[in-house]
Amino acid sequence: MTLFSATTRRTTPTPLLTSRGRRGFTLIEVLMVVSALAIIAGVVVPQVTTVVDEARNAAMLRDLREFTMAIERYRMDHTGSAPDLIQNEELAQLMGKTDAEGNLGTGPQFIYGPYLPETPRNALNNVRRIFRINIAPPANLSSRVGWVYHPGSGQIWAGLYPKAIDLAAVQSDGSTP
Repeated sequence: MTLFSATTRRTTPTPLLTSRGRRGFTLIEVLMVVSALAIIAGVVVPQVTTVVDEARNAAMLRDLREFTMAIERYRMDHTGSAPDLIQNEELAQLMGKTDAEGNLGTGPQFIYGPYLPETPRNALNNVRRIFRINIAPPANLSSRVGWVYHPGSGQIWAGLYPKAIDLAAVQSDGSTP
């Protein structure tokens, strides 16, 4: 009786690696990835700065509208006269309680206001200060910071100077040197 012995022959798979070790990226592949990332960055970065500028403008317009509405509510309560008292760089009659004549104070006769909780910062230049002008409309808003107010007409404008600024360099009407 013959026994057949089945011998199993194991075959080892051929390695994917060469005898030199792992294979890396070629210079062409690296340059392709870097150029693709540069193209993507070139498209995305300008859009991000545009979005940031649009957000600042929207915030400034929102605060300007809030100011305008507060002035109009004040005028309705005070027989059409606009607030004209600027104290501590803000329109005090909008921030405090007033009587029918617009005098600030506390007590039962001071039934109007406050119309705003605080003076908002101008989102374009980060200045909260209100500057009084004597001629409306102002000649140039692009060189002004903060808020520009004409008490005679009750109109308020946003200074459109686009950068944060040191208030020590600002002139009395809100214009930059």
